[in-house]
Amino acid sequence: MTTTSRTDAPRPGTATRPVGVGVQQWAALASVLAGGIHLAVTPEHLEEWWVYGAFFVVVGCFQLALAALVLRRPTWPVALTGIVVNLSVVLVWVVSRTTGLPVEPPEDITSHVWSHTEGVGPADLAATGAELVVVCLLVTLLPPRLRRTTVNVLLVTGAGLWALRLSGALG
Repeated sequence: MTTTSRTDAPRPGTATRPVGVGVQQWAALASVLAGGIHLAVTPEHLEEWWVYGAFFVVVGCFQLALAALVLRRPTWPVALTGIVVNLSVVLVWVVSRTTGLPVEPPEDITSHVWSHTEGVGPADLAATGAELVVVCLLVTLLPPRLRRTTVNVLLVTGAGLWALRLSGALG
């Protein structure tokens, strides 16, 4: 008679591997990518206006800090904050490429009002894509009830923005 032991069962007193560790790592990597891109393009935005440069520094540093927090302590407040901030950055990017920002350097305000739109480049697309990946992955780290609520709010907000855009209310 031979005895076999189950090696795949956790030993008493040991922690099991938490669910979502892979998700945390991918979210952190995407956040580092977005933050790195924002910091890399900071100098050219500082040349345009110090406010633009400061925005890129703050966003880049936030995204790097978020990556560390997601790896170290992926609580629901961390995930929800990451979702809100990254979606806000995506929204600012979309506005800057479509209708122009409502905040412009003082010398530009006298020549035109909020009409300067920027072109889309590879770094823009990479950072925005990474931010959207971060959002999607962070949603999966939320507790089930908060996840459902967050997804519903995102869907209603998205549908509302599309409706406003299609009606012409958003330019």
